[in-house]
Amino acid sequence: MIRTRLLFSLFLLSLNANSQIGTGQWRLHVPSNEAIAVVALSTKVYVAFAQGINEFNYASGELTEWNSVNSLSDVTISSMGYSSAQSALFIGYDNGNIDKIKNNKLTNIPAIKLADVQGSKRVNRIVEFEGNLFFATGFSIVKIDPDKEEVIDTYYPTNGNAGIVDIEFRNDSIYALTETKMYVANVNNFALADPSEWYVDERVTELTTPGEKYTELELLGDSLYLLFNNPSYGLDTVFSIGENSIFPAFIESFVMEINTIKSINNRLAVCYSPGVFLYDETFSSFIGVSNYSFSNSGPTLNALSYGNDSYWFADKSLGLTEYKTDTDNRQIIINGPPKKEVYKLDVLQGKLVVAGGGIASVFQTFSGSGVYIFEDEKWQLKDRENMTMWNGQNIWDFVSVAINPLDNNEIAVATYSEVPLSILKADGQVESTFTPLNSNIELTSLGNNSAQIASLNYDDEGNLWFLNGYTTEPLKVYTKEKEWYSFSVNSAAAGKFGDALVIDFNGNKWLAVRDAGLFGLNDNGTINNSSDDKIVVLNTGDFSGALPSNRVTAIAVDFDNEIWIGTDNGFAVLYNSDQAFDAGSGEYNAQRIKLEFEGNVEFVLGNTSITDIIVDGANRKWIATSNSGLVLLSEDGSEIIEQHTAENSPLISNNILNIKLNNETGELFIITDKGLVSYRTDATYEDPDYKNVVVFPNPARPDFDGPITIQGVRFNSDVKITDVAGNLVYKTTSNGGTATWNGKTLDGVKVPTGVYLIWTAANEGKGRKVGKVLIVN
Repeated sequence: MIRTRLLFSLFLLSLNANSQIGTGQWRLHVPSNEAIAVVALSTKVYVAFAQGINEFNYASGELTEWNSVNSLSDVTISSMGYSSAQSALFIGYDNGNIDKIKNNKLTNIPAIKLADVQGSKRVNRIVEFEGNLFFATGFSIVKIDPDKEEVIDTYYPTNGNAGIVDIEFRNDSIYALTETKMYVANVNNFALADPSEWYVDERVTELTTPGEKYTELELLGDSLYLLFNNPSYGLDTVFSIGENSIFPAFIESFVMEINTIKSINNRLAVCYSPGVFLYDETFSSFIGVSNYSFSNSGPTLNALSYGNDSYWFADKSLGLTEYKTDTDNRQIIINGPPKKEVYKLDVLQGKLVVAGGGIASVFQTFSGSGVYIFEDEKWQLKDRENMTMWNGQNIWDFVSVAINPLDNNEIAVATYSEVPLSILKADGQVESTFTPLNSNIELTSLGNNSAQIASLNYDDEGNLWFLNGYTTEPLKVYTKEKEWYSFSVNSAAAGKFGDALVIDFNGNKWLAVRDAGLFGLNDNGTINNSSDDKIVVLNTGDFSGALPSNRVTAIAVDFDNEIWIGTDNGFAVLYNSDQAFDAGSGEYNAQRIKLEFEGNVEFVLGNTSITDIIVDGANRKWIATSNSGLVLLSEDGSEIIEQHTAENSPLISNNILNIKLNNETGELFIITDKGLVSYRTDATYEDPDYKNVVVFPNPARPDFDGPITIQGVRFNSDVKITDVAGNLVYKTTSNGGTATWNGKTLDGVKVPTGVYLIWTAANEGKGRKVGKVLIVN
């Protein structure tokens, strides 16, 4: 079925990472550095990133973002193509889905995605020929009528046994390129669905060496060019395919990595790292681009296009760039996370910090992505390139970050590398780095010359606590006086991978160690004296914690100082956390919340694999899962208030890695295996003094159908809405410091145009007027 979706409105169309969102709304934070495709037209250019598309208008300089939250039908983009016959842009996805954009209208064409075939359906390339579009996919070539938006035919050159990476047409022939060989057939043959009608092109040598592959096929004039990628550096080759043979297109040695080739503006572009050569048909002259005038680096491209008398580059590290001449070129700034790798978060006082790249299971990935900071709707990057103390260091796998509550300009950064701990300034440079040579940090017991810091947190006094995995003393602290202390905690925690660490409201530390359960430390307020420390260990034993599993994956502390423990087999709550350190056997067990359903008693969320838990301003619990999306539980956990999945909401994946709340705005930031998305919840921390009460939208216009939000009141206040004459219109109770009103009376009738007054009263104390809102209907 072809599903058409009109863009919601001009407001939603322009909603992007530069704009705030309303309560109940979502936004996708699209990484803007690595552009993967570009299509330049006469008035605008489209640039694709893995999670979205930006449309740049030449004349106005305006940017419009299209993504899965505000318009597109899917998440992971793999290719773009253009139908000149229809003046329409086509977007291909990893899962075979297709979108069409024409005249600001989006149409979804899910035929390939829904096809009952085995293997990959990825759209690798989109090619136009004689008014139709041909889609090179992971199993076939799919021919689509761009006007009727339907599949005309499907060709199987490889009988579905190998993916088609590119397609080209020359005279009466159609060429289908795979990673190892090339197939050819007569384009006028009506039986191309039959694999026997296709022939292996004997001019192109079949590849058998692992790692070697063909990646692109281009036609310039009447000549075919083929890109061969060799896994060894500098051995990539552009071949020219003659009548009876294949030979290198360049006489001179091309000792560099070639990313892509493209027939463009009557030239063959050869894009290497870093630079571009643009050859004419005779290869007797070329244009060379080796540097940008605005950057110290040269272009490293995934794609390029030509329009408005400019070359438009889809750059691997600079996003969208425009090139006219060596002195006339620029970067089009698109606000978004500076890199696509995201792993862990911290949020404090309006500042979001992201650890850019982490581990795979328990193994290092050697990702050098660094740290990203999001503040005042702007992103900045801190990595090895721009942080002096990181430059040239073996620092990678940025796994955790923490903002100092006493100075939100100070950020602690944890890695699994040779430089495991750093302290940096949000507005400046890295100020300190710590290794086993200048601290009590221990290398892992694995002999990999790295130290694993899994999680870190500042306490209320500014001491930095962290979990140093695979060591004999996994819990460590770097005090505000710059002193170091280590804690062995328990022998069961020694020598194991570290997972999570939190500090409760009484200063107790709770840490999760892989497959060993949950450990609690009460240091009695004397960090430098271990003799009065108390330890408690919770595991699956019937009298030693009764956890659902020893693999504790998430820990959260609620307003009652109860410890919510997430595992790979559901969750439990330690209600008597303060007494647990002195409790006897069986007296400190965590409890699972039970509900009766259709006569059966069940655990809330059952054996769901939990990945993270956070507590919002109303003391409700947000539960992140590995395969079931996001769940909001009531304060006591007995009720599911909301559940967001990829199927029922703009959540881009049901596999969630980490979540954090901006408790000033209620915006929940969600890291998934497909990227970073956020959702503005209806709860915030309280403002007991009502200093910053905000009512939005104000005015609420006729086309607004979301809730009117009152933010900045006392915890769980009674909120009343009256007209100017004092007549009660609506009443509710705030979630923490936020209340919402649907613009209707208590009877569900939409209120008439007018000014309405907002009154609040805490459960104890007198009421007060805190704001007013104009409603226009």
